[in-house]
Amino acid sequence: LITQRSAIDEPSSGSTTPRPRRRVPTPGSMAGGEAMSVGVQILFASLANICTSSGLAVFNAWCFRQGYHFQFSLIMVQQVVCSCFAVAQVALLPGERALVKISSKNYLTMLLPFSMLVAAKLYIQNKAFDHVSPAFYAMIASTLPVGVTLLSIVRGMEPFRMSTLFAAALVSIGGCMIKAGEVSLSPFGLALTVTALMLDVVRLVLVQYLVQPLQLSAPGLMLLSSPLQCLVCALGAATLESSAVAISIEDGRFPLVVWVVLLLNGGLAMVVNLVTFVFVKVASAVVVAITTPFKDLSTVIMSDNLVVRRQETPMSIAGFSLACTVSLVYNIHNIMRRDREKVEKQEMAPLIPSRQEKTPGFTVGVANADASGRRGQGLGGGDAGVDGEDTAGYWRIKDAHNAMLSCCTVSVLLLSSTVLAQLDFAKVMDAYRL
Repeated sequence: LITQRSAIDEPSSGSTTPRPRRRVPTPGSMAGGEAMSVGVQILFASLANICTSSGLAVFNAWCFRQGYHFQFSLIMVQQVVCSCFAVAQVALLPGERALVKISSKNYLTMLLPFSMLVAAKLYIQNKAFDHVSPAFYAMIASTLPVGVTLLSIVRGMEPFRMSTLFAAALVSIGGCMIKAGEVSLSPFGLALTVTALMLDVVRLVLVQYLVQPLQLSAPGLMLLSSPLQCLVCALGAATLESSAVAISIEDGRFPLVVWVVLLLNGGLAMVVNLVTFVFVKVASAVVVAITTPFKDLSTVIMSDNLVVRRQETPMSIAGFSLACTVSLVYNIHNIMRRDREKVEKQEMAPLIPSRQEKTPGFTVGVANADASGRRGQGLGGGDAGVDGEDTAGYWRIKDAHNAMLSCCTVSVLLLSSTVLAQLDFAKVMDAYRL
């Protein structure tokens, strides 16, 4: 931004006539024009993020409640669509192609374990929807932020504070009230819900260990991770669901409308990723924190009216309100505290750093990107790898495309071949009157 402003404000080296300087807008001139438009953009992005994210969870639960109990295959369809969307996103956004860079070692040792964890979390979460309502899952999920902070404290990533302990106690009370207010609760569904949330906590913490050092952008991460999740889910579907899918096809329970619903579900997953990308670009961290309770609330409302028609008990509502309020206040407090610490650290930093800082495990890249949008050195970006490794050992955009095509093609062929091998084609022709 500073480089672009200098190019506009300063005269060129070969010119003797100074260029007119841009007028700096005053707060008064911004109040009714640009500031209002930015606020409207953030408002619409927040509403879209709330509706699409909660809508996808409710759509998934509705599919399972209507008799489609193949969670692995549903996630596989979603990841195939998201992989294709990531290819288009990286191709259309300026500068994104140059940021796609990862070594084969980091692809297998860092990105693959992370993708397997995400796929397992999505499967268990969707499996829980067979036994608990999305409303109950969303209310319990409101306790997630403090769980992430507590695990970060245990791992030494965050210092211990009494405010964290106090917030964790209040959120835990809210979670217990939610459970106590549930009229009919499946113990197996509760176990799946808790397991999915624990995996989500681990996922959010492992982002700092496995994803951030790669220095990939959001579209680049989706391009590399979604095909891996697709392959993991295809293995699960071929192992655990292929026989049940074959029986459903033989019984005539796979008409055209099922395929249309699957495509619509995958399209909604693509829209969720697009809206989330735009929302993160225009919104601040505080706005993101504020919208989280509203996503849970939206899920509760849509679930109680569209999936499992019921009325929440006063105990559940009180516990949900307590957990959401404490999590929201705690998140905003943490964001503001980190902003203050960042400003204080910048004020105390020397004007000329003596050397480039390093952390165990990876090289910290240059903080500021240049005008072309390239990132600094590190495991995932820049012109050199770790300890001066040659860039020939790194995957670029062409390799990412090949990996995506390979993973998605193998996934589709694996699941379709295992299902076709178990089909009785005479029953299929009789069921669909072919």
